[in-house]
Parts: sequence; C-alpha cells; structure tokens
Amino acid sequence: MARSRATAARAADGNTVRIGEECLELDVAGPREIDLLRRWQGRVNGPTYPQPYLVEGPPGRFRLYVGAAAERARTRRGIL
Repeated sequence: MARSRATAARAADGNTVRIGEECLELDVAGPREIDLLRRWQGRVNGPTYPQPYLVEGPPGRFRLYVGAAAERARTRRGIL
C-alpha cells in the first residue's frame, strides 16, 4: 500500500483520519466506534458490491478503498 502523503486530522475524541493515495485510513480510539466500523464491514464488503471495500488491521485501524483501489485490495486478499 502506498504511504499517505496527506496530513492527518485528529478529532477531540482521539480518532484520526488520514487520506492516502489508495485509501482513507481511520484510527479509532473507542470501542463504540470500533464496533460500529466492524458492523459496517459486513454490510460494505458484501458479495453484491465490488466497492467500496473496508478492511481492519491492526485492530482499531480501518482502511476504506474505493474504485480500482478496492479491486486491488480485494484481489490481494483473494476475494473476487
């Protein structure tokens, strides 16, 4: 994955958002936000829609891919 060249924005609640070349990176601090994004994963990454694609790793850090970047990320993980 390409490294982010954009600046990161940190919210008052400790969450961070970075805009990378291929994805939007979300570092979430609270268990409520982590649970919410994990629930979104099941909806966003369903077999019906090839994009967007939401990935967690390491725990608490999420990456959202769209367009061609979503296709590349799915292919790297063996998801067609």
